[in-house]
Amino acid sequence: MKSRDSWAELYSFEVDRAADAPLFHQIYQQLRSAILSGALRSATKLPSTRELAAQLGVSRSAVVSAFEQLLAEGYTFGKKGAGTYIAPDLPEPFEAIHGRKKRTASVTKTVASFQDLRGFVDVTEQSDERPFNLGRTLVDARTAELWRKLSARTLRSFGRHHLGYGDPHGALELRKSVCDYLQAARGVRCEPEEVVVTAGTQQAVDIIARVIQSADKEVWIEDPGYSLTRLALVAAGVKVCPIPVDHNGINVTEGIRRAPKGRAVFITSSHQFPKGVALSMARRLELLAWARESGAWIVEDDYASEFRYGGRPLASLRGRAIQNALPP
Repeated sequence: MKSRDSWAELYSFEVDRAADAPLFHQIYQQLRSAILSGALRSATKLPSTRELAAQLGVSRSAVVSAFEQLLAEGYTFGKKGAGTYIAPDLPEPFEAIHGRKKRTASVTKTVASFQDLRGFVDVTEQSDERPFNLGRTLVDARTAELWRKLSARTLRSFGRHHLGYGDPHGALELRKSVCDYLQAARGVRCEPEEVVVTAGTQQAVDIIARVIQSADKEVWIEDPGYSLTRLALVAAGVKVCPIPVDHNGINVTEGIRRAPKGRAVFITSSHQFPKGVALSMARRLELLAWARESGAWIVEDDYASEFRYGGRPLASLRGRAIQNALPP
């Protein structure tokens, strides 16, 4: 590059002083984009830092920082006494190798493969304009203050081991507490080794979908049911079979008729979503018998099981299976 004019003809850009990004980062980003797009070819000499700083009207230190970042990441190399050049060993731009037409076809195919996911509404979106949002619990000031105090106390007790990678199953102390709680509140006897703490329902469903061992991954889901569970299963490539729900809960007889070889059933038995009905005892026993005979899994989303207007919370299906000496 012999002059500022020839550099400007090759590739021109400007910086935005009102932007949040630092000036050196803007310069770095634009140079990198030019290199990756092929606008700046391999072995092209870049202008000097003084020349580019004058063209952009910025301090030389900003340009030097941008050049140093490009050099550190391998986009450029320096020749002592000769300047800075674009690295000669960078791959050609993707479009130049594969062609824009092929890339468009690939994108279209990818979009088409996920067409079953269209139409899902994010029911967890927090908005005062949309009624019946999920996951919004009324918390009074006293409860919020107590939560803050307990959180602060816990953070003060953090040790060095809390700042690294933990057990992927979840902290052992937490899993022991979960076992104690399940024993007392849900009638479930289990050991900490049987408990896996996840980030939420979607991660749990994703893990289950990955470990279902079957050539034809067909499962039952409630209809109507929790749309995000269905979305997670479809995204994992699982064939879902909607089973109708009536005033007694999921219709097990209809499930056997529609998908007799189903490998699992995903169910909200204590408080069906969205109808709110509880799975009747007759249906519970029928579902457990089907699972035992077919070797299928029962995936029980036991959300809101303790929120009842009358009577004690119903035992979980696993608790009932243990009581009846059936495999959980």
